[in-house]
Amino acid sequence: MHIKTSQERRDERLQKLFADCQQQVIGQIIGPFGLSTAMFADKNGGNVTTMHNFERKDDAYLGSDADRHLHAHSREVYSGDVRSRYEIDTKEKAAAGDRKTWEQKRAGKIAEGKDDYTGKDVAADGTIAMKSGIVGAELDHVVSIGEVHRDPKMHLGLGKVTTNADGAASVDVARLRAAVNADENLALTNQPLNGSKSDEDLQVWAAKTRKKGGTNAEKFEADEALIKEKYEKAKQHIDDTANRALFEKQATELLQTGGKQALQMGLRQALGMLLTELVNGVFNEFKLMIKHGVEQGSTLFEEIRARLAKVIAAVVKKVPDAIGQLFEGGVSGFMSNLLTFVLNSFFSTAKRFVTVIREGLIGLFRAFKMIFFPPKHMEANQALQEGLKILTAVLVTSVGLLLTETVSVFMATLPFLKPVADMVAPVLIGIVTGLLSAFLAYQIDILFDRYRHSLDEKFIDELMADAKRRDDFSNELVTLSEQSLDNIDNYARSISMYQSIGVSLGAAGRAASATGVSLVQTIADTDAQVGRSLAMVDFINDSQAGIDDFLNTL
Repeated sequence: MHIKTSQERRDERLQKLFADCQQQVIGQIIGPFGLSTAMFADKNGGNVTTMHNFERKDDAYLGSDADRHLHAHSREVYSGDVRSRYEIDTKEKAAAGDRKTWEQKRAGKIAEGKDDYTGKDVAADGTIAMKSGIVGAELDHVVSIGEVHRDPKMHLGLGKVTTNADGAASVDVARLRAAVNADENLALTNQPLNGSKSDEDLQVWAAKTRKKGGTNAEKFEADEALIKEKYEKAKQHIDDTANRALFEKQATELLQTGGKQALQMGLRQALGMLLTELVNGVFNEFKLMIKHGVEQGSTLFEEIRARLAKVIAAVVKKVPDAIGQLFEGGVSGFMSNLLTFVLNSFFSTAKRFVTVIREGLIGLFRAFKMIFFPPKHMEANQALQEGLKILTAVLVTSVGLLLTETVSVFMATLPFLKPVADMVAPVLIGIVTGLLSAFLAYQIDILFDRYRHSLDEKFIDELMADAKRRDDFSNELVTLSEQSLDNIDNYARSISMYQSIGVSLGAAGRAASATGVSLVQTIADTDAQVGRSLAMVDFINDSQAGIDDFLNTL
């Protein structure tokens, strides 16, 4: 198996960087800075108004014009004219509730025969015997009309905007009127107590100390236990009514706007993929045509038509993937709408942040899907690498989206760019973000390759060092082999010489043998000669002794 060298991997990464730059730039211009700009009209605060945004003094972060009318109505100063809108002094005003007017409700409570705050009996003629004397019985809003009017939740949840024949919008408070005048929020009590309480919070009023001492509850003979029970019941009714209405309103709007955004985002993803494939295909085919020229036997028109057919065929093959992107984008669009609503429940987001949430969520979804649920053919570290590249692109795109408006405003200050600033700014930012995303992805690839192939590189270096050692060893072996061959030649010559010497030695041996025989004979002859010589010596010695004896006798 061929192991790629560091240089080969660097070359591959550079080629991939160039291809990614083209892909990223085209994708950014077509997607977040192209189709999104044309398909989405993001708003401050998102598509659905939250209570946090509705409670602001300004109406810049509301989801619709109807909510702006409701907001304006909720900011009106409470007055007699405003109070009259909530009263059920006519059957027409009582129509949204149980259709009973104020007097009919008062008569019904008198028939029950009890003062709801003091527990005293109420006579059939509508009078109550107090320590101060006989007083009339009146109906009281436990949670006052003023409190209801000053509660933004009541307006956002229960308010309704209608349009007149002339197109003018007005706020219909019929549902607020029905809630504040419901039996759960009405109490029958004596006129002095009701007049003193007015539009104050019931429990706050009851506990308030009077100038001459004692509390209001003591002054007007109110039973604090009855007041607490009645107040809690009424408050629960008002809160439940407002919460239920607000939930229904926001849930309906979330479904409607979420469904619309899901469809738009799905279409944007699908169209973005197909358009990116189309533009890339056209670019590559024309680059090849310029490089290789027109095929022999074909005209330029035929060549262009053939290459466009190849591009269209490649785009058609991407349709199943585009359908997958349609679903993925739809889920992301719906969830981004919901996430924007949740975030605006705590703080207000400008429209650029709404765009970032929408565009970023699909990238986050793809990144976490890649990291935690990688494709079967991809290892965990490869999935992490690809996921980090997607997250980097999301971050760069988000920064680019936030800067688009600033760049557009700056370009508008230049007279020659002002007419096209809004069109040029997204394209310019799209190019920059595309190039930066590709470059950061390139750096991530380098980082992971360095980690992944560090052992391979060491192994290759070791192999190369080992190969060098083996080459040196081979050269030594060649030298030794040559020397061995020379020695063998010398040995052959020596053997020839040894053979010649052996022949000479053989002849010498034979000569030596003959010499030996001759020596043996010579020795034998010598021994005989020595014997004779010794005998002669003995004879001489004997002769000398005779001579000496003869001389001595003389």
